[in-house]
Amino acid sequence: MKKNNIIISSILLLTFLLSSCGDKPGNQTNFKTHYSIMVLSDVHISSDETKDNRLTDIINAINEGQYLKLDLLVMTGDNVSSFYRDRNKGDSFKNNRAAKLFDIMTQIEIPYYLALGNHDYKIDSDKDSDAPFSFEEIDTMEVLWNKFAGIRPYYFVNHKGWKLIMLNSMRGRYLERAFDDEQMSWLENELKEGKPTLLFFHHPIETDNFKIWCKPKDLISPEKEPEFFKLTEKYENQIKGIFVGHGHMWQYDKLYKTIPVYETDSFADNEDSPFHLVEIDTTSKLINVSQHEFIVD
Repeated sequence: MKKNNIIISSILLLTFLLSSCGDKPGNQTNFKTHYSIMVLSDVHISSDETKDNRLTDIINAINEGQYLKLDLLVMTGDNVSSFYRDRNKGDSFKNNRAAKLFDIMTQIEIPYYLALGNHDYKIDSDKDSDAPFSFEEIDTMEVLWNKFAGIRPYYFVNHKGWKLIMLNSMRGRYLERAFDDEQMSWLENELKEGKPTLLFFHHPIETDNFKIWCKPKDLISPEKEPEFFKLTEKYENQIKGIFVGHGHMWQYDKLYKTIPVYETDSFADNEDSPFHLVEIDTTSKLINVSQHEFIVD
């Protein structure tokens, strides 16, 4: 089994390298970085204080100006391991992981935005994040996130001529899908505005070449989500990048040979605290994406 794992890891690494070579916008001579976005995924704030410390450390680094031209931080879901440790034990920091998360995030000196993942919909440790979710469960969790953090299930941010859209790949789970119809109608209306756009959400999508992003049952495919793929194909020249998490791996591929798609490794579960930096050229309307590790001396 160990030998097989090594072979699989080698294949994944080779495929990643081949799919990543030679076509990133930042390699073009006309690219100029006007501002940057840091992307974290799977922060998984829980009862483990090392995760709190990692997030605090990178926030301190941001505040100290270690990342030039950094305007925004985006987190692509699984911000907590579960909302509560125990739903019956109140809203202390030890029990309410969302409250603890936002106590840490209040230290940051730039705007930040969160997408919601499957662990964010776990009300407490007894709920299985991979189990089916009823409409009532989804509604309950959205009320809690709005109450404690003012977070809507999905939303957009306009920034320096670009539109950053936080989608929700959990909202359709009661329908055994990722995206509900209302959300897809909303997405189309936002895309019609015509601004260069970045999409952020939690679960990976099926791309042109590279299929191993996560467990097969969690992969968003054209068969499961025809409307999402219809919209992304229609607006492929406007969507400049898609950023996901969930698989706890570095992955990169393209959709329709046009839209770059990136999966960010788990910030909490990789001791090197990985993240992506997304450089934005507002003139050429291109992005350059690089992967990084954050290691505290």
